Amino acid sequence: MTEGIRILAAGSLRHALPDIADAFREAAGVPVSVSLGPAGLLRERIEAGEPFDLFASANMAHPQHLASTGLTEEAVCFTRNRLVVLARTGLGLTAENLVTVLSAPSTRIGISTPGDDPSGDYAFDMFDRLEAHHRGLGETLKARALQLVGGRHSPPGRSAAGLIAEGIVDLFLGYASNARLHAKDPAFGIVAIPPAYAPDIAYGLALRKGAAEDAVAFRDFLLSEPAERLLLRNGFESRAATGQRRQR
Repeated sequence: MTEGIRILAAGSLRHALPDIADAFREAAGVPVSVSLGPAGLLRERIEAGEPFDLFASANMAHPQHLASTGLTEEAVCFTRNRLVVLARTGLGLTAENLVTVLSAPSTRIGISTPGDDPSGDYAFDMFDRLEAHHRGLGETLKARALQLVGGRHSPPGRSAAGLIAEGIVDLFLGYASNARLHAKDPAFGIVAIPPAYAPDIAYGLALRKGAAEDAVAFRDFLLSEPAERLLLRNGFESRAATGQRRQR
């Protein structure tokens, strides 16, 4: 009996990856185990020697780093995402007043933890883009934003919606694939980030050097059209969408 495929995956894949693993298991008869967490911390676990076959990261940088050390094959992009703002409805946030609302000292802004979690890195990327257009604003936001999830010391079980509902923050910068789960909740609004400020978000996949054929087969399945349909169903975007939003 095969021992199965061990996957370390970004937490934002928590809804999509089980669907993909189930589809692969049904087709190939191979068990798949998935361990979720912030991708930066998962990379550290791999570097510390934790057994794995595939690493699915919410950015390209972490799997590319592992490839540069010889631990994995070259990283490939397997899906994409967007950064959006989940806000309490009473804030009245729109794409048009986003900069004004973010600039207000009274606005409490939540993000994930840069370094540990790519979501936090993408929030800082957005702040850098704001800085390029509004001098001083980006650096101010980096100092003001509350790093509340995705870190090695973050309390477990916290969510963007929960932090807003509890009144800890007014808005949270996070992935569209997560925010979509609250699209029908009148307590929240979801606001797209204007293209000039929006970071490019590519998810990278790295296969362990010397991985078994079953792991190679799962890597190939994750890059297939059936897997992409499952990712799209869960709020992700086609990996072929690179740069399209910036051109609009």
